[in-house]
Amino acid sequence: MVQDRRNHQPAAGPEPADPRAELLGLLAEPLRLRVVDRLGQAGPATVSQLAGELEVPLPQLSNHLRRLREHGLVTAERRGRQAVYRLADPGLELLLPLLDRITGRLSAAPGPGRARPGPSRTCYRHLAGPLGVALYRGLVARRALDERPDGTLALGAAAAPALAALGVDPGALDPGRRRLAFQCLDATERAPHLAGALGDAVAAALLGRGWVERTPGGREVRLTTRGAAALDRALGLALAPGPGGA
Repeated sequence: MVQDRRNHQPAAGPEPADPRAELLGLLAEPLRLRVVDRLGQAGPATVSQLAGELEVPLPQLSNHLRRLREHGLVTAERRGRQAVYRLADPGLELLLPLLDRITGRLSAAPGPGRARPGPSRTCYRHLAGPLGVALYRGLVARRALDERPDGTLALGAAAAPALAALGVDPGALDPGRRRLAFQCLDATERAPHLAGALGDAVAAALLGRGWVERTPGGREVRLTTRGAAALDRALGLALAPGPGGA
């Protein structure tokens, strides 16, 4: 007798591992994500530089750098007694702004777990906190910046006059291997601020003009009375000066 095999399909084997899940799993560890974010935002760094900026012990950082190196996310180049780390794939520099944009959109939805607003401060070399978020919104509203779906930013139709009012000439910027401008999700404000070479230039200009002052002993900054008036004229921002801001 011939056995009918039409309804006897072989059992399906296990699904192959999804490499995307492995990548996202590596980046789900907070310190590893911060390392990738730091290298993407500010460029190559030694282990001691990363440990100081991220405020983590060297042994803990070294373990995570090893994991990132083993999985091909970072490379290390020996310079004398120091190892200089950099991102191995420029695609990672595009991934972080995209994640920031998606996370910011989801964070803006009503729900529990809202972070309390924090002080204005620097994030790497650009401005963050309430001041950084307000500047970003002002530049977008004035059409100095155009938002892109991937989290990067293009210069808008009114970029030249709006940025000139802040003391920045976008035509004179040479970002080199860095990105010109992109969104960086503010951890306390749950909204984007301006990062990239343009974000660094804006921060340097405002600090240089005395519109923003650093507070002693940390990354916090405050808006001065003169700076509040100037930003109101330049971008229509009604911001209160920080405590002690001259």
